[in-house]
Amino acid sequence: MRRQKIEDRRQKTEGRRRKSKTAVALLMIASLITPLASAQDGANPQSAIRNPQSSDPQSGARIGVNPSRRVTLTLRDAMLMALESNRDIEVERLNVQMNEFDLRAAQGVYDPTLATTLYYDRRTIPATSIFASGKTDNLIGTATLTQRTPWQGSSFTGVFDNNRSTTANPFNDLNPQYTTNLNFTFTQPLLRNRATDSARRQIKINKKRLDISDSQFRQRAIEIIAQVQRAYWDLVFARRDQEIKRESVELANTQLEHNERLVEAGTLAKSDIISARVELERRKDEAEAAVDAIQRAENALKALMAQTSADIWQSEIVPVEQPQIDSAVSLPLEDALRLAVQNRPEMEQYRLRGEVNKIDADYLRNQTKPQVDFFVTYGTVGLAGAERGGVNPFTASNAALYGRVNQLSQLSGLPLIPIPSSGSIPDALVGGYGQSLYNLLKNDFRSWRFGVNINLPLRNRTAEANLGRSLAEGKQIEVQRQKTEQLIEVEVRNALQAVETAKRRVDAAKNSRANAELQYQSEQRKFDAGQSTNFFVLDRQNALSAARGRELRALTDYTKAVAELQRALSTTLSSNNVEVR
Repeated sequence: MRRQKIEDRRQKTEGRRRKSKTAVALLMIASLITPLASAQDGANPQSAIRNPQSSDPQSGARIGVNPSRRVTLTLRDAMLMALESNRDIEVERLNVQMNEFDLRAAQGVYDPTLATTLYYDRRTIPATSIFASGKTDNLIGTATLTQRTPWQGSSFTGVFDNNRSTTANPFNDLNPQYTTNLNFTFTQPLLRNRATDSARRQIKINKKRLDISDSQFRQRAIEIIAQVQRAYWDLVFARRDQEIKRESVELANTQLEHNERLVEAGTLAKSDIISARVELERRKDEAEAAVDAIQRAENALKALMAQTSADIWQSEIVPVEQPQIDSAVSLPLEDALRLAVQNRPEMEQYRLRGEVNKIDADYLRNQTKPQVDFFVTYGTVGLAGAERGGVNPFTASNAALYGRVNQLSQLSGLPLIPIPSSGSIPDALVGGYGQSLYNLLKNDFRSWRFGVNINLPLRNRTAEANLGRSLAEGKQIEVQRQKTEQLIEVEVRNALQAVETAKRRVDAAKNSRANAELQYQSEQRKFDAGQSTNFFVLDRQNALSAARGRELRALTDYTKAVAELQRALSTTLSSNNVEVR
């Protein structure tokens, strides 16, 4: 009991000392503020104390936001809205579509092509020989089918041409004459372009580019979600921080009213009202600044969601989730590093870039070989026409000659010489266009050949230089991959440390806030008992408000650190149950 009395006396003595110092300070403040208050309110300084001209921090309107339109928003809703409407996500989605079209275009090299030609040709030329015709009419049609195959670089070509020819040449026994030809050619590279060629190279590269664009789309989605998480928690912090500032204003206002009652009762100096009023105005200023912070945080979140409609911009966003501790977030460093290397889209992109480089190197290495192509050609011919009427010049002259010889033979008593037959056109060749096609398909008149085409460059510096550049590029990609892996390790280490540090900060901030509340309550009781001053009460209020702000900041930093760890490990999508396609 005796020790308790001594301690009480010591605290009272210290309280008197603090009161005396505080009183001197408050009197100095009052001497400076009173003339200003008198100038504002005539000769009645008390009216200036009790009727301040200040604004309510909650009355300030937010530009472009209708307070009657409120949108409650969860973090998942914000993520989905960003993925659906964000312009960066839309750009990456279109990149994927464009790469899909590029792949289809590259595969189109194996589409068969059909080229046809149909024309009429009529010629009238001066003839200087009896075997030449001065006038011909031709109706010509040609069709060419080309097909490249994806196997060993081979190709196939089929050519069909037909011709209807009419001539004034009397030596042609068929007039008009129908000629049809069908030829097939197969070409197989033996060295260059056998293992790979430009078409197969381009298809393989476009497939890898499509995979790269998918990975880039996934990476961009992760970045957008991480930005949405940070913006969402910044908005949560800004709104809660404003509430803390408003609570601080209410505490200052309550203290001011309490001081006014004590002044009216004659137990407190008027200078304590001035100090309470100064502190109240300062806290109102902080509350107004908090409104601006809310506006900026909300606009940042709206920009990420990127709604084309103006409704979201005119509405007040009310986040419904609050930051909290998740004990299942942390994991061992080795596991985190292995998970990051496996999941990070950047590492996948370097792997795909390396595969693209290998495709290029294989193609360019193949181009340094000589070109040796084996080919085989098979063809068949069809012919038909109408027999020409009239006299053949050769047979007509022979008939006259044999007739004169036989007349002389009769006069000489010699036997007659039989006139040899000039032969007749086979029945299979007499007919129209249909007969010519029939003869073509009978395959009686066929031809074939095979061989090799060799193209041997004496020097091939272009292909060798391109190959050397491709190999150097492959080494560069590997160095860049190693550098990125190192940066990822740094990010993972920093993210893990940030989570652990933020978690400890939350614990410390909670204890600090609890102690600040006890400290303020104790100081308020002392003030009510006349053992403390207004200065210390306001100071304890400021300490309490600061402690609440630190606790809120620590919780917010923790949730943002968790989001950053998810981004560093590339588990953002799975951790938030989000699927992108």
